[in-house]
Amino acid sequence: MSWNRLGLFAGCVALGVVGALAVLQVNQMLSTRAERSRTEGLFEKARTVQRPNAESLSVPTDFSEAASRIMPSVVAVDTVTQQQNWFGETVESGGEGSGVIISEDGYVLTNNHVIERATAIQVHLSDGRSVDAKLVGRDPRSDLAVLKITAKDLQPARMGRSGSLKIGQWVIAVGNPLGYENTVSVGVVSSLDRTLPTQSSVIVNAIQTDAAINQGNSGGALANDQGELVGINTAIASPSGGSVGIGFAIPIDRAQRIVEDLIKFGRARYGYLGVNSQPTPGILNNARFRESYQSEMGVEPPRKGVFMTQVDPQGPAGQAGMKQYDILLSIDGKPMDDVLDFQKFMTDKSPGDQVKIEFWSKGQTRTATVTLIDLKIF
Repeated sequence: MSWNRLGLFAGCVALGVVGALAVLQVNQMLSTRAERSRTEGLFEKARTVQRPNAESLSVPTDFSEAASRIMPSVVAVDTVTQQQNWFGETVESGGEGSGVIISEDGYVLTNNHVIERATAIQVHLSDGRSVDAKLVGRDPRSDLAVLKITAKDLQPARMGRSGSLKIGQWVIAVGNPLGYENTVSVGVVSSLDRTLPTQSSVIVNAIQTDAAINQGNSGGALANDQGELVGINTAIASPSGGSVGIGFAIPIDRAQRIVEDLIKFGRARYGYLGVNSQPTPGILNNARFRESYQSEMGVEPPRKGVFMTQVDPQGPAGQAGMKQYDILLSIDGKPMDDVLDFQKFMTDKSPGDQVKIEFWSKGQTRTATVTLIDLKIF
């Protein structure tokens, strides 16, 4: 083939390619238009069909009314703590927190960690008055405490229902962050039923919110958009110690039983099974633990359950035959897959409650119905 013919052939091929590309571009353009038309149709259909009733998505224009309802009930809590230094001298240090008036006769709800080591407590009301407070009772397990003040014209908080909260619902936090009294912040319910392990126990069903909560907000109010108390602010998750939009509150529904116990008995009363569990989550799946257990007990343990480090022989579980190193499998049919399951379940139990326990002991699964007792721990 001569060079001229090769050039002519190449030109024809080039024209053919250009033509093919042109056809592909036209087809692609037509396809894109058709797809865009279908997509626009879908969006238009969504706008038309899925548009909710405007009233169902009503958003408050501001939260001033809700704030005005809850703010008179929120107080600042100042504490004085006495400690001995290295030289045996007694020194005083101060702390700040918040609280919520819950009755006309002066009961104030706050966090246990706000007043835990306090030797003197003073409450500052929203109208500027300052009064001394007496500790009625505290509960490290729930991180709640009740104080008592004597003052006239107190305005208790309107009680809401934390059980009716929904994710995305507006809430406001009111307290004494960093010493700035009567501070209001607004956010939403970010999540519900959070579990917060603490040094003393575990807080269950916690409300998560992105309303700004900082040091000093502890013990203050979390209110709904009607100004009703739905939680007691208690903790934040933060790499810096300041608010990053992850705060937690104790649900007021859960706090109610604790408050009633603290006022009546001076302490919270929990149902006691008579056991202490291994605090390490997932211990039953640890290879070295399993090898050690099998070597000592002569049998391989189950992979799920709560490993008992201690069993009180006089407690309900001990009387039912449970022994040290046994493994609790379930209570009332609810699997106890880990120590957190056990702690969460027992949080709601009171002295006198009957429960059916299932436990594993030296290769055998046993069941028993026991009555929980009251044990004064704090």
